[in-house]
Amino acid sequence: MKKSKITLAFLAIIITTSFFGCDNKAKATETTAIVKETRIFTDSSGREVTIPTDIKAIAPSGPLAQIVLYTACPDKLGGLATDFSEDSKKYFDEKYWNLPKFGQFYGKNANLNMEALLKAAPDIIVDIGEAKKNVAEDMDKLQEQLGIPVIFVEANLANMDKTYNMLGKLVGEEKQGEEYAKYCKSVIDKANDISKNLKDNEKKSVYFALGKEGLNTNASGSFQAQAIEVAGGKNVAQVEVASSGGGTQISFEQLSLWQPDVIIVDTEDLYNKIISEPVWQDLEAVKNKQVYKIPNKPYSFMGSPPSINRIIGVQWLGNLLYPDKYKIDINKEVKDFCSKFYHIDLTDEQIAEILK
Repeated sequence: MKKSKITLAFLAIIITTSFFGCDNKAKATETTAIVKETRIFTDSSGREVTIPTDIKAIAPSGPLAQIVLYTACPDKLGGLATDFSEDSKKYFDEKYWNLPKFGQFYGKNANLNMEALLKAAPDIIVDIGEAKKNVAEDMDKLQEQLGIPVIFVEANLANMDKTYNMLGKLVGEEKQGEEYAKYCKSVIDKANDISKNLKDNEKKSVYFALGKEGLNTNASGSFQAQAIEVAGGKNVAQVEVASSGGGTQISFEQLSLWQPDVIIVDTEDLYNKIISEPVWQDLEAVKNKQVYKIPNKPYSFMGSPPSINRIIGVQWLGNLLYPDKYKIDINKEVKDFCSKFYHIDLTDEQIAEILK
């Protein structure tokens, strides 16, 4: 009898140990699974952010990020910073038109809707663009407010290849990211080679006309004017860079002194104003019919927002300024660019509409 009691006690210990052992193993497996579901990603500001391993939905922080994310991973867009314009809708699949709207974090139109972001519950938020002075602190603050990982990816015109390489690693599309990076690098390298071999007296001077009267401009050194310098142009507006959107305001007297070789214009109304109003006719660029409206479908080739669209803008402007050096078929380049980045095969009629 005593022996039976000892045996039963021993069995109870074994069963209990086995039960807790299994339970511990289950917990360990569960913990391992959780660990495997996240990873550490170092963004362009040097922040180490814990993000999901498998990212399915991304919220852009603004229009610039929206465009780049659409090019790199359209089906991972969990919402939009801004609506597609009526003109641009024809270049994008309808399934993206009615995604949730979040607004934007930076800029003169900053209107980020945190409630809409929380409701959409994206895996991560991605900010893409210029590395502002306090960008790391801004991203940390937004992440703390929302409880959603926030990643910053720097995107200057000259380093769009690095932007796409980083995005490829972020979203698990490294091969595609490398392809985009290669394309961007080839365009910038060609532009740099042409520009550095131009003598100073060969460089065309350019005025970037903005605003209702055409007397606002993106000054030399501004983020929005980078495409002019990269394409080999000389920005005549050697003035203070505007601290907010809309460009730096100048006087017509200043513009008359600058006498740019070429004027590029951001809207059709302003283009018509410049080529028709008497006051503009004293400018050499107008006399020589060197006034050009910047193509703006689906987005402006020069900026607004200053995103990947500037890569085709460099080719467009470079070909205008130095056709004997660029030697490209701009129609073909537009078709190839839109196919690669906007995922659309343009018709000849659409290309003509974009470039008119």
